[in-house]
Amino acid sequence: MAQTNSPDTLPGLFKEVYSKLGLVMAVPTWAICQDKFEFEVGEAIGEAYVIAVTLSKEGGFSYAPSTGSNAVPASPTPVAATIQHAKVQSYAIYLASQLAYAAAARAASQGKAAFKSAYAAVLQNMKFSHMFRLECSLLYGRDGLGVVESNTGGALLITSASFAPGIWGSGLKGSILEAFTAVTESATQHNGDLTISSVSIPTRTITVTGTSSAVVANDVLYFKSSRTTTAWNECAGLYRILTITGSLFDIDAAVYDSWKAQSENVSGQLSLTAIMRLVAKCQSYGLENAMLLVSPERYSDLAADEAALRRYNDAGEKGKRGPKSLVFSMGSTDVEVVAHPMIKLGHAMLLASDEVHRIGSTDVTMALPGSNEELSVQVYNLTAIEFRSMSDQGIFCEVPARCGLLTNLTA
Repeated sequence: MAQTNSPDTLPGLFKEVYSKLGLVMAVPTWAICQDKFEFEVGEAIGEAYVIAVTLSKEGGFSYAPSTGSNAVPASPTPVAATIQHAKVQSYAIYLASQLAYAAAARAASQGKAAFKSAYAAVLQNMKFSHMFRLECSLLYGRDGLGVVESNTGGALLITSASFAPGIWGSGLKGSILEAFTAVTESATQHNGDLTISSVSIPTRTITVTGTSSAVVANDVLYFKSSRTTTAWNECAGLYRILTITGSLFDIDAAVYDSWKAQSENVSGQLSLTAIMRLVAKCQSYGLENAMLLVSPERYSDLAADEAALRRYNDAGEKGKRGPKSLVFSMGSTDVEVVAHPMIKLGHAMLLASDEVHRIGSTDVTMALPGSNEELSVQVYNLTAIEFRSMSDQGIFCEVPARCGLLTNLTA
């Protein structure tokens, strides 16, 4: 008798395929933040994850004269260290993908191997698509995907400094954008849905359909629903952490210098000299191990620096000709320079490697929270199964002053 595959049995087949693929089968090469900074399940207190942060040292010291003196040293007056609680909020991202009963049933009728062959790519693409959106948030959450330089009939030219080829060259045709007048929490939206119809990396042009006449220079582009005109729906990304001058995570960078990241205005090509200047500033606050995330285009500028070429190691991926990363030492600090396709062309991010954390309730998953059951539902009024994935997290730097930003990088 021929095998019969009902809507109720199809999710089981998908689960088997999903299980063999693994929750995170392989980390995409561009998901560097998710690869380098391990996800940590935090303990939420209310709506946030609370982390104790030491912002100043103990200051209640007194100094005594030599032992040959009869002077009696004064008793030290306590000056307490400042410890505050950083409140890190996690933000959920959801993805839904529908699969028609008929298409799934036809693949299943050919056997489990054929079913897996037909739909493993669908599930893998779901996972990679979700990881891509999460990576965007971890890097640039609240600061947008790019700044509009001009609008010619829906062809949006992105400024060079805010353009990240790895963001726009990631199969975004059909994705929906929204344009806002500023990166601040309160901003005006220009027009509604902007659907991407084409992308030109060489010309930095994003062509959109839908009403776009109100989009003007200096508007900031966001993925649809990642923000509103009054609130954020995604975490504060690394760029926001490195540029904050006021309050973030309930601690004020204007009051505590250790909560404010360093910066170095390059106004030219990326060089080891510029990197060392920024590292030196961060070393004053205790930087030991560092990672510099930079766009591949700016990373290639280091090839013109003869000193950089001499610092290649002899082993592993960091020693091959055309290495994935470059490591050099400045005093007691080791710095790894990593090319990240999703970093914008105008800057590079220096991070304290061991002090950046992804905190929340779950990493990217296709399982129902609190169980091993996959997130799947029968779609009401449609002959389809809907599979879902989710993540819920934020990113956090222990001491922002040990991190920094290289700005105004040019070709």
